[in-house]
Amino acid sequence: MTRAFIRYALLSIVSFALLFFLFKFRIHLQPIWAYIATINVVGFVMYGLDKFLAKRSWLRVPESLLHLLAFAGATPAAIAAQQLFWHKTTKRSFQVMFWLIALVQVAVVYVVVYTDLLQTVF
Repeated sequence: MTRAFIRYALLSIVSFALLFFLFKFRIHLQPIWAYIATINVVGFVMYGLDKFLAKRSWLRVPESLLHLLAFAGATPAAIAAQQLFWHKTTKRSFQVMFWLIALVQVAVVYVVVYTDLLQTVF
């Protein structure tokens, strides 16, 4: 792990914890909705931060962390941030991995919602 990954991962974790607390205990969202809202806010902010840092040639948010956030559920926010900030939209290797993550998420949601797989396993 690089210094940048650790730095921005810690920033993401602290931000996630504070926002989750806000959404869960102050706004009284159900835990799943608090998680979804929180991970998407953190993902969106990290894309914006990376774009800001890229313009100034400072220590960037690693692509692996952006992929990890998308994998954790921030795919909708990542899509919005990519379009709003025009960030990471032309880097082919990043886009291939990003859309593979999105495809896996769609498949998982399909299996959970439209099949009895979870009921037979649990």
